[in-house]
Amino acid sequence: MSAASTPLRPPARRTGLWIAGMLLCSALFILLYEYFVRTTSGQILDNVMRITADYFEHPLPPLNPENRWIAVYIVAPAAVLFAGITLARQKFLSALIAIGTVLAANISTQVLKYGWLDRPDLANNPEYWTANSLPSGHATIAASVAVAVFLVASPRQRPFIGLLAAFWGGGWGAYIFIEAWHRPSDMIAAYLVVAVWGLVGGWLIMRVDPKGNTVIYEEEPSVAPAAVLCWFFGIILSAAAGLCFLFAGGWSGINAAMDDPTLWHWLAGALLSFGPAFLLAGAGINFFGAEAGRRMRGAPVPSPRGERVRYPVPPEYRELYERV
Repeated sequence: MSAASTPLRPPARRTGLWIAGMLLCSALFILLYEYFVRTTSGQILDNVMRITADYFEHPLPPLNPENRWIAVYIVAPAAVLFAGITLARQKFLSALIAIGTVLAANISTQVLKYGWLDRPDLANNPEYWTANSLPSGHATIAASVAVAVFLVASPRQRPFIGLLAAFWGGGWGAYIFIEAWHRPSDMIAAYLVVAVWGLVGGWLIMRVDPKGNTVIYEEEPSVAPAAVLCWFFGIILSAAAGLCFLFAGGWSGINAAMDDPTLWHWLAGALLSFGPAFLLAGAGINFFGAEAGRRMRGAPVPSPRGERVRYPVPPEYRELYERV
């Protein structure tokens, strides 16, 4: 078998792809901010959806913004699952990196929202809407704790955990929107912040624990079912949001909705607060699955630092491993 066609490889070997993913998420964040915060049309579009959340009722229990326990409700289920996986796999260094990822994402959100980004008033906003609210802090909490569970999970567990993470992070984002706490762009921005730090944490975890992030060649867990579901939900929900704007009369309907909010714009806001979480989860499931290490049964794990594998290596794999 030639070196070019060998299936054996260490995890996270293509560092350039990880950096490209971080840069892509950062670029999407900048584009999101520049349009929805720094252009008049973007502010109007965001505000139309935001005003409907004040206007329409929903059947879920109301969230009191003064209630500090809400953050605990968001964190607790993911924290229990995180602790269970960490103890079962005995991957404490990976757990520390994942916790660092959560902290970094949430600190970044607070610095971006209150210390770096501003929101010029370009659309005659009500006074209580003029402060910058992008990214959403609560959406960052929900998405980051879900991603932490994804990071400490094994390659076999990650696809299903990634699907659950999309429901958890996106579900809280939609809940926060219908409670009129944030605009949809605030939630999408939060997901992108978490995605950047999730890639940083994922690269580190795969590097410090190559054995725990390597699967046996020809017995790799299938990422397709979970990834396909995430892509399906993400595309359908995002496309449905676009159809809601179409059914509401397009841009003329948006202008009219500032004085007469419609249920279509409320639904569009909820879908845009939910759907992008699935798109990012689908990309993450595919990417982490592709970057997991591969080894033959009975052979040691290839080194992520490019060092030669020390013997003993089964004789039938010796030449192959020296080419990895």
